[in-house]
Parts: sequence; C-alpha cells; structure tokens
Amino acid sequence: MPHYLAGSGQFADVANTQIVLDQPGQALVRASILQYRPVNTDVLPTFVMFHLLFAPLLWLLFKAPNLTLASSFIVYLLVQIYGWNLPEWPRNDWYFNPLAWQLLVVLGAWWARGGNKHLWPLITTRAATTFAMMYVLFSLFVTLSWDFKALESLIPQPLAQLMYPVNKPDLDPLRLLHFLALALLAARFIRPDWRALTRPGMRAAIRCGENSLEVYCIGVILVLGGQMLLEYVSRGIAMQIIVSVGGVLILIAFATFMTWVRINSRQQPKLF
Repeated sequence: MPHYLAGSGQFADVANTQIVLDQPGQALVRASILQYRPVNTDVLPTFVMFHLLFAPLLWLLFKAPNLTLASSFIVYLLVQIYGWNLPEWPRNDWYFNPLAWQLLVVLGAWWARGGNKHLWPLITTRAATTFAMMYVLFSLFVTLSWDFKALESLIPQPLAQLMYPVNKPDLDPLRLLHFLALALLAARFIRPDWRALTRPGMRAAIRCGENSLEVYCIGVILVLGGQMLLEYVSRGIAMQIIVSVGGVLILIAFATFMTWVRINSRQQPKLF
C-alpha cells in the first residue's frame, strides 16, 4: 500500500502522481500556481480561485448586481463560442473551466443578494415548474441511454447530433439548464421548515454539505483505496457494494465528527 500511495506502480499514471517523482520541484511549483493536480482533484484549483475572487465579486454585487450577473453570463457565452480556458501542466486545460463555472457562483451569490425577489414570481408559475419537471425526466432518460443501448436507439439522430457532446469542463448549456431545473424544483417544493430535513438520512447529507471541502478531500483518498481493493481483492458485485456503502458511511461519520468539533469549539470558554 505505501508503495502505491508514494506514487509508484501502476496507479502512479492513473493517479497522475508519477510526474511528482520524475520532476518533484517543477510539480510542486506548478501545484502552487494551480497548474498541476493529481487525478480526482481537478475541482480544487477552481474552488481556490473562486474563493480568492469572491470578495471583489461580492463588492460588485452590492454595487451593480444585475450588471455583474450580465457580465458573468457574457463570459460564459464567450467560453462556449471560442473555447477559452486556462492551461494545465504538463498538458491539457483545466478540467473544470473557471471561466465557465464562474456563472454558477455568480448566479448563486446574485440570488442570495436579492435576485430571488425578481425571479420568484416567475419560477413558481405552473409553466416553469412543468418545463423543469419535463427537462429533468428527459435528462434522466438521456443519462440512462448511455448505459442501456436499447434506450439510446430511441433518441432521434438529429436530436443526438444537436446535444452531443454534453461538455462537462465548459459547463455545457444542457448541463447548466439541468442544474437550473433541479434548483427550480428544489426552491419550489422544498421548504426550509420541511420535517424530512431533520431525519437521519437528510441530516447526514446536510452534515456532508456543511463540510464539503473536507469531505471532498477525504473522498479523493477513499477513491484511490477503493480502486486498490477492487483491483487486488475482487471486482465482484459484493465487493463493489462493500466499497461504495463503506465509503459513504466513512464520509458521513467524518462529516458528523467535523460538525461536532466545530460546534464544541464554539462552546469552549475563551482563555484570553
């Protein structure tokens, strides 16, 4: 196990860590300027960049909220047209293109800043709700068709050519619309005082959301451990279930512990 965690062996290339052993100095420098990342950590540089830029973004939203949102949307459109992105090292571009995904951050901040007052009457209409439901069901059908070829044949070829590829790095408009449809349905039907939110299953999800960064980082390590178990122990369905369920339970336990630590640290009396 330490042999693979150190970055050697067949998992070195899979985890994109062999280059750390080959060029440690340059790899560390590139990592410090957000140009290099091991596998499954692609979201972290984008996460860091958004946090660094959130203070000026918040200032702009207080000064000119609608203009800020419009500017963010224009940048997103230019990315879709011209394919703008940032370079990654040693090759390729950022997987989660910050020039595209910034739209979700700006949109969320704009909504919390007061944009919901303008759009709430619109998104609560029957037409908007019906469209969101239909689009979510259609998205589910398309996603299932990737694994079940019988469903894939039911998608008309002209529609398939129009949809694909559903680009993830640049937040394809179809993905953006899917997120907005889910957000609309959540805002429409899930009330802040909904009793189900206090049940164990939902509480576990809330705890993971409260500690999203920590849970994500632990998840990256668990994924590597799970891959090793499936590779060297068994790929059977029983082992897949054990790895999946065990990983989820570990993440929930870790998130619950982090929330407990945070709450208790606030309750401790200050010594100075």
